[in-house]
Amino acid sequence: MIRYIHGKLVGKSERGIVVLVGDAKSGETDPKNMQGVGYEIEVPGSTQRALSGQGEGEDVELFISFQQSQQQPVPRLYGFKHQLERDFFEELLRVEDVGPRVALTAMSSVSVPHIAKAIVDRDVKSLKSLKGVGEKTAEKMIAELRSRAAKYALLPEGAVSALEEPIDFKTEVRETLVKQLGFKPVEAQRAIEDAMKRNPKIASPEDLFDEVLRGHK
Repeated sequence: MIRYIHGKLVGKSERGIVVLVGDAKSGETDPKNMQGVGYEIEVPGSTQRALSGQGEGEDVELFISFQQSQQQPVPRLYGFKHQLERDFFEELLRVEDVGPRVALTAMSSVSVPHIAKAIVDRDVKSLKSLKGVGEKTAEKMIAELRSRAAKYALLPEGAVSALEEPIDFKTEVRETLVKQLGFKPVEAQRAIEDAMKRNPKIASPEDLFDEVLRGHK
C-alpha cells in the first residue's frame, strides 16, 4: 500500500501530476537523465496551488491515498500536501455515493475546515453547493461523518498543517464538545482533563479531540 511519495516532479498529466521516484545523481534536475518509476497522481486544487511554484526536476513530497474498487478496477493514486487532507479525503470516501472524483472535486472548491464545519453544523445547504453532492448525499455525509469531522473543523481556514494549531487548543476543543457534540460544560472539562492525564504529550486540538473520543467509547 502506497501512503507517501518523495520524488522529482516530472510534469503534468490529464489527471494531475507525474512524480519520478528512484535513484538520481546528486544535483540532477533534468528528468531525462533520471532513472526510476513515474507515478501519475491526482491532486486537489489546494495541492496544485501549493506546487504551482515548483518546476520540473524539483523535489515533491505527497501523502498518498491508494484507491482501487470494483467500480474503479484500475488503481489510482491521490496525493495531498498535508496528511490531514489525505485523512479527510478518506473519511469522505466512507460515505455511500461519494467516490474519489466527488471527494477530490469538493476539496478543490472549498477548504477542509469549511466542509467539516458544514458536516458538524448539519448544514445541508452548504454541502449541496459542492459539485456532485445532492441533498441525499449531504444527509449521508452528516450521518456518517459528524462525530469524526469535528477535529477537522477545528483547523484554521487556509491552514491544513497540524503545526498551525490554535494557541489555546483546550478551550477550542471544549467549545466544540459543548456546542457541536452535546457535552455539558462540566463533562467536557472533565473529559479534557482525563485525556491530558492519559496522554500528557498532547499538543494539538486534533490529538486532544481524538483522545477525548477514545475515552468515551
